[in-house]
Amino acid sequence: MTADSRRLSVDLDRLTANVRRYRAAARGLVARVDHDGFGLGLLAVARACAAAGADMLAVADLDEAARLREHGVETPLLALRPVGAVRRGARVHAAAGSPHEAAAAVSRGAEAVHLVVDCGGAVRGVRPQDAGELAHAADGAPVAALMGVADASTPRTRASAALAAAAEIAGGIPRHLHGTAGVLAGHGADDDYVRVGRGLYGIPLPDRSPTGSPVARLTGRVVTVKRIRAGEGVSYGYIYRAPADGWIALVTGGYADGVPRSLGNRACAVVNGRRVRIIGRVAMDVLVVDLGDVTARPGDEAVLLGDPGNGEPSVSEWAAITGSDPVAVMAAIGPRVVRSYAR
Repeated sequence: MTADSRRLSVDLDRLTANVRRYRAAARGLVARVDHDGFGLGLLAVARACAAAGADMLAVADLDEAARLREHGVETPLLALRPVGAVRRGARVHAAAGSPHEAAAAVSRGAEAVHLVVDCGGAVRGVRPQDAGELAHAADGAPVAALMGVADASTPRTRASAALAAAAEIAGGIPRHLHGTAGVLAGHGADDDYVRVGRGLYGIPLPDRSPTGSPVARLTGRVVTVKRIRAGEGVSYGYIYRAPADGWIALVTGGYADGVPRSLGNRACAVVNGRRVRIIGRVAMDVLVVDLGDVTARPGDEAVLLGDPGNGEPSVSEWAAITGSDPVAVMAAIGPRVVRSYAR
């Protein structure tokens, strides 16, 4: 097997279409490309989002902002945490949840801050009606916008009212609160910007609701094909035993690559256009599939995650099996999986 036998392919045309859809539903779009572009690759994803019309790119920290500037990305940047450092004059803003964070952001190279406002149940941010705290933060750094945050249980109307109250105290500066779910619920034009992450990549909401076209496809390769006899066990612990004679295949992609161990006996892959069941425990580097009546040979592609519209396994399927948020499934795909990009 070659070094790229595990691959995460990113469809930049789909990404572009998703960005344009969310941008059209809002007054301004902050495209979240943080944490290495949601695991898809920071530079390629950031460039595609900027070219598709994103007004600002949100990165994880000042170090990610510095990487984009070093590679010539000129779109306005927002670091979601004021950690790391960026050169002065790089035109980077940073989110700050307190006067102390605001001052720290400027000391680390940010030219201004988006002051985080606790709009309900958040673990970070100033209180929306505390004029003194708002003023104190402005003393330590120029405040370019208010960034509302709220937990999922806070009603949107209440969160919006809290952010509006803070904006009135702060003098009507730009604000942003809603993300993917807010835009889909019709709140895209409520504020000056929306802050969208998972929707750009077609990653479903926690309740598995769709957000856009899936942009990523995770594949492995068939390593070997072998005969299995009735009663023989597969992989560690033999949690699967063949009910009848048949054929199985060893496929690249294991839990070190972000394939959950719990998928064994519960999930499928696609080989040569047909769904095949993953059997036995997923190992660190490989997994095993029951080929049934599918013909396969070493080197054939095995689709582990893809577009459910094409009959491929979806992120939602893995999330349902593991009990995870779909975005956590995508974020777990490991660094040795080769990223590639196509239009």
